[in-house]
Amino acid sequence: MKNISDFLSNNLFEFENYPCECQKETIFDAPSQAPHFKLKVCSLTDKEPLRFSYSVQKGLNQSGNAGGVISENILGQLLSLPTGNIDATISFLEKYGFLFPISDEQYEAIDDVALLAIIERVKATVMLMSAIAGKRDYKKMFICTTYLLYSDPVKLELSSSVYSTANNHAFTELIRSYNIMPDTSRNQEFFENECISVWDTISQSYQKVYIDELAGMGMGDGISGIPGSRDWHFRNLFALYTNYPSADENLRTTIDFYYNYQKRVGVIKNIEASRIIYHTAPKRENFSDDMKEALVKIAKATISAEINANLRGISPQFNIETLSPSWKLSTFLEALYFSIFYMKPGIELYKECENPNCKHDKYFLINATVTNKKYCCPACANAAAQRRSRQRKINK
Repeated sequence: MKNISDFLSNNLFEFENYPCECQKETIFDAPSQAPHFKLKVCSLTDKEPLRFSYSVQKGLNQSGNAGGVISENILGQLLSLPTGNIDATISFLEKYGFLFPISDEQYEAIDDVALLAIIERVKATVMLMSAIAGKRDYKKMFICTTYLLYSDPVKLELSSSVYSTANNHAFTELIRSYNIMPDTSRNQEFFENECISVWDTISQSYQKVYIDELAGMGMGDGISGIPGSRDWHFRNLFALYTNYPSADENLRTTIDFYYNYQKRVGVIKNIEASRIIYHTAPKRENFSDDMKEALVKIAKATISAEINANLRGISPQFNIETLSPSWKLSTFLEALYFSIFYMKPGIELYKECENPNCKHDKYFLINATVTNKKYCCPACANAAAQRRSRQRKINK
């Protein structure tokens, strides 16, 4: 077991949280409707506080009073939570405490949909970092970036605070609100050629937008030959592409990328944490190198904005006892994002264990250059080897 001096010198930050109690009420509104849940939580401040620390190459861990590790790879455990599984999420929160400070005197009602969405945003941020590090996974990069930018803003109201993602990304707000089409009544180019020119940062050239496209989008009929172009989000994207003045380079690239991608590959119909659904079969062959280059740029900007938005409450302070700098964290969610903050892009990434029956750390932190490590632990490697051996015997 580590001694205290080693513990303090090897950890980049520490945080304390209290365990919590979660009660789930299942509500049935109608026979034909799926049930929904009402979650109530309460902080157990009469229990010993849970201590967390972050160390290089080991990530966020729960530690004991003497510095020994009680539970490793907490971020990896969160990544392993099945999407939308409220029971697994409750187990995680009861073990490590709630994401935010909550009352210890009475139960607080929690919006389960908002809670699950917050968890998914953490997972999407980590997966996006891993998609960029090492060998680039453009499909995962696109899904995670789009999920973070296009998903509805999350708002979780608590007795002592309100958490919201509404201001995390400018694009998220604009794609929902901006619908002003270009005014062509005094445009000389439109008068002469029935088109307008738009500077496109993806092609690095002026692109012509013709009268039939302008008229179709202006009247809500969409663009002929582009299924889904009547959807409100594509209409707003068209308005942003053709008419929104932006000096923000990242925002302009984001607008241009999504317009080019959806016009050339396919218009997005629905966005989930793990997949994108299109109006028609996407033409993936049109996903060009210039769009991939833009996607990497957008993904990096999205990660930066998402992490920075969740670190606003963290402040530096000087520890009198150890005469060393430290960080003051207010919430468990900040600790999770701070552990992402300390990940080294291109050096560290989270990888999913390839043992389908993994009972350990399904997602584990590895060096990005270690491309041949498939399993989180020797037990999973042995289980996979035994399974392959049995399969070979069956196939003989």
